[in-house]
Amino acid sequence: MKNFSLVIILLILIFCPCNTQSQETVSNWDNQFFIGNKVTWGSENWRYSGELQSRFIDNYQSLDRWLVEGVATYMASQHFELVPDLRISVRPEFMEYRPGFGVIRKDILGKGENRHQQFVQQLKYQADIGNNRVNHGVRYILFYNNVLNEKLIATGVGGVFYSWKPNYQGLEFIRAGGGLAYVLNDQHTINFTYFAGAADAGDDWIYSGSFVVQLIINIRKKYKYIPAKYIMF
Repeated sequence: MKNFSLVIILLILIFCPCNTQSQETVSNWDNQFFIGNKVTWGSENWRYSGELQSRFIDNYQSLDRWLVEGVATYMASQHFELVPDLRISVRPEFMEYRPGFGVIRKDILGKGENRHQQFVQQLKYQADIGNNRVNHGVRYILFYNNVLNEKLIATGVGGVFYSWKPNYQGLEFIRAGGGLAYVLNDQHTINFTYFAGAADAGDDWIYSGSFVVQLIINIRKKYKYIPAKYIMF
């Protein structure tokens, strides 16, 4: 628990000053907060998950949406995963349905007992359906995971999203950040992630910093291959 407390304090010290400075110097910066509960289970080549998540924007003062997401992952080999998913988001103005399909490439770095690093690449197509329109997009995201010890896993992330809509086509946003996962026990893990992003708003680019807290409950995890560790944005 001592290490866990130090991690929380470090995240608070890093998170708070950065946001204060951003609000004073960048007028189009927004602080966001995502909190979610995720349950995973499966065996052999299949892994399933369900998540309930809420997202707050406008410097945490407005509910952007709450969503439920189901994912079925087929681990075809030690290097590749096929990932169909469905997300249903409830926004203040409308509901949105987002079916998607992704391909994951994962590589374990190191040899023997020193295989503590994982490199994950995600290529995914998604369709955002709602408010009398259908938007399409493709994302490419890189994840680097490093098992520091039996309790802590560090993660770095960066990626881009390209979309085409009725009135827009182009690179819509860029995101990068990092985080820590604290392993409570075999069944419970807490992810703390912070990432900054830039999004094309048409006439200008808008920027945001998002803090993500996610509790993961592993009901069963007897898999044939090591699953890829990544975040579903």
